[in-house]
Amino acid sequence: MPVQADAACTINRGFVRLHDAAAAGKLPEPARDADAAATGIALSAVAGTVAANYQTCHENAEQLRALQAWVSEMASTTK
Repeated sequence: MPVQADAACTINRGFVRLHDAAAAGKLPEPARDADAAATGIALSAVAGTVAANYQTCHENAEQLRALQAWVSEMASTTK
């Protein structure tokens, strides 16, 4: 991520609150005035977190596909 992008982008508290609620599988609370305040979190940190979350999601999906294939194989061998 270019240094200029980190410097130009302000991550506000509302974004962090919404992101954290989504990551926890919860509905966020309604927006508040304090949500507009900057957090001091760099855009590159947000990008790193989101990329890591997607990587974990893809790993979980692959694990689930492997489990589904194994269950299907076990079901067909017991018939």
